[in-house]
Amino acid sequence: MWLITYHAVPKPNSPEFQKSGGAYVSCWILYTWQDGAEALSRYEVEKEWTITDTEEISWYDVGDIEDDSPHKEFFDQAMIDGGTFVYNLYPIDADDVNEDSEDGTKATDRYKNEEGTLTK
Repeated sequence: MWLITYHAVPKPNSPEFQKSGGAYVSCWILYTWQDGAEALSRYEVEKEWTITDTEEISWYDVGDIEDDSPHKEFFDQAMIDGGTFVYNLYPIDADDVNEDSEDGTKATDRYKNEEGTLTK
């Protein structure tokens, strides 16, 4: 199972366009080859979002994710459906998104789950 995480911003046709400044999109893709998983994940995300960066590409086997992990439900659902897409949104007014704060965290880290999680 591939976990591919993108940073993306909503396109004008996205329901999130007026509400979200962007998202970190975690794509759990059940596919043997990395290039195929990337193509499938990009196809789905780019319907309503513009990908600005690839944050992570990792392979996970069954058993790699602990039962108490917050990612377990997404991994398990992707095993059933072939893919799960988790959109960790941050607010549209997060203009300091790439600047470090006094405590050393980035705005994107502070906002990641505050707006809720969307799954497709």
